Amino acid sequence: MDLVARAKRFREIQDPIENLDMKEQCSFGERIRNYLFSFATEASWFTNHGSFGAVPWPVWDAHSHLLNRVDEHPDTWFRRDLNPLYFAACDAAAKFVGASNEEVVLVDNATTAVNTVLRSLRLGEKDGVMVTSFSYAACSIAARAVCESTGAKLHVMEINLPIISRESIVQMYREYLDENRDVTFALVDHITSPSAVVMPVKEIVRVCRERGVKVMVDAAHSPGQLPLDVKDIGAQFLTGNFHKWVFCTRGSALLYVQDGLQSSIYPLVASHGYYDSFRERFVSQATRDMVSFCVTPTAISFFDKIGGLVAVTEYNTSLISWATDMLCEHLSLSPLPVPPEMKAPFMSLVVLPPSLGPPTPENEKRLMDKIFSDYGVQTVICVVDRRLCCRISTQVYNIRQDYEKLAEALENEIKQTNNCV
Repeated sequence: MDLVARAKRFREIQDPIENLDMKEQCSFGERIRNYLFSFATEASWFTNHGSFGAVPWPVWDAHSHLLNRVDEHPDTWFRRDLNPLYFAACDAAAKFVGASNEEVVLVDNATTAVNTVLRSLRLGEKDGVMVTSFSYAACSIAARAVCESTGAKLHVMEINLPIISRESIVQMYREYLDENRDVTFALVDHITSPSAVVMPVKEIVRVCRERGVKVMVDAAHSPGQLPLDVKDIGAQFLTGNFHKWVFCTRGSALLYVQDGLQSSIYPLVASHGYYDSFRERFVSQATRDMVSFCVTPTAISFFDKIGGLVAVTEYNTSLISWATDMLCEHLSLSPLPVPPEMKAPFMSLVVLPPSLGPPTPENEKRLMDKIFSDYGVQTVICVVDRRLCCRISTQVYNIRQDYEKLAEALENEIKQTNNCV
């Protein structure tokens, strides 16, 4: 987009989404990428939306507009404008996931939300905190740190591949909780990361609550990728990012706290609003940049404007299926052994050959960095259940060539390592 067009778009900032003709200008694939996203275009191939998301120009425009507004009148912003905008954004987030307004606040990211709940629970030596071997590493570390500081016991339920079925996972929870009666809190992933497995959260939550275990669902990857109804899931706590699959600026995540429990949940930073209402505690945490929270409604509007979950899912699932099959066939690889109904809609993993090195954190980083530095491809190399894997993501701006470039990079690396054997 040239500077004249950008200036015109900025003048339209009061209603940035309604002024876009998505059908004319933003068909999915290369056109929407060129028109609404700002990726580096020189030898750059982006197959990793899942980690950090991407922000379209209309959302950036809204963000820039509010940043300018902050600096034009700082006192007006912090004393008069911020709270109403933050509360309105919380309302939009609540509506997006089927919650009541007073049950939702916005925080920086899902990891912050998990830490917030863990440190609000007043755990003690008689408590047990449960995660799994597929839990997101940062949240597992958060659970471990809280257990170390409170005397609670950390439980890690091992999940091994292949995964047979949804019911097999639910049964694992039944058996583990029946054998470990001290578990009082469980952190349950909706879409695991980096393994991209969709867990049967509704059934798992039911198993936990039948045993008196409080549950928090880490749905970091769910908003914008899966239908999300917090009432239907039934957990006391849930978090999900808006800066991943809903195109918000970084970072913005919802923290849902079931009605009746808000009085026990406090932000990590104690400040002016600490003893006020649930929402006021989270908005009043000293001077900080909260613009990403305030543009969350704009991101949701953009998501809806391009077709919402139905249109995005149709494009992304078709592309992820093709890309996974292409990588497996071209490189003689296998997908992660997970039932089709448990695979994330917009993310997929292929298992890499042993010739590319051991399944270690050091080798993950080495190979991921090399694929980017030598081939210009952004992707994720990760270890899942002692397997070295490549995780790809699809989003509406991706095209087949992105994954063909990744295939070329992996093929060259495999050939080089085979020649060295």
